[in-house]
Amino acid sequence: MKAIDQFPFEFYGEFFSLVLADDRRLYLPLRRLCDALGINYSSQRKRVLRDEVISDALTNIPLETEYRDSLRTQEMSCLWLNRLPYWLGTIDTGRIKPELQESVIRFKREFADVAWAAFRTEILPPDILAELDTTLSPAEQEYHKLMDEAADLRRSITSQGEQLERLEARISGLEAQLVGTDFINTAQQRKYLEMVAILGEELKKKKAGNQAIVHNEVKRQFRAPSYQLIPEKDFPDVVKFLTNWYERIVPPGTPLPFAFSRPEQGRML
Repeated sequence: MKAIDQFPFEFYGEFFSLVLADDRRLYLPLRRLCDALGINYSSQRKRVLRDEVISDALTNIPLETEYRDSLRTQEMSCLWLNRLPYWLGTIDTGRIKPELQESVIRFKREFADVAWAAFRTEILPPDILAELDTTLSPAEQEYHKLMDEAADLRRSITSQGEQLERLEARISGLEAQLVGTDFINTAQQRKYLEMVAILGEELKKKKAGNQAIVHNEVKRQFRAPSYQLIPEKDFPDVVKFLTNWYERIVPPGTPLPFAFSRPEQGRML
């Protein structure tokens, strides 16, 4: 992941830089957010990685930062802007700066109300919702009507997005076949899944991620829509990538699991 551009952004009286990454999404550095709210960055990062709802929304992006009157580039954990409201909703307001507590509590309440309006059609049947709406003002009824329509549209978009992802995977496979690309075979797939499972367990122990994080990072690094569509020629690099990751997070001298060193079975010619 690389930063393409940065934009100023004011939030709770503090100024931040929104990061536009090469996946065309906007991110905010998590440490800067934590510093502004007066909460511990390390604890919050671990909480995000434990939460399956937003663990995939945290990614490392190389950014220029000031250090002793000079600039240096370092990787920073950044949160996808779309998941910012959810993350704020999970924060214990007793841990943030006293001067911000009232504003954050108000935000959390408004977020809870919006979440109800956005998902109420998935919780209650139409007849009960219609009865509830009779107690609302005309303006509130119109608001909930619009939110219900937005919920229907969101479900439609989600369904179409899932179909599109499946179609893209099929197209990628067909394109690769047309140009003669061989994908990893079943033995290599098993080796890959074993390595990912082992690495995911180590990340869980450290409260730093899970198997889904590993899969997503491999897909991002090697531009593969699915692990099954990893080109066979790239598999040694994938093994090296996962091995290096494992060795970084375990204590020095930890024996390498056999799954990482087991000889690969090549394609039968």
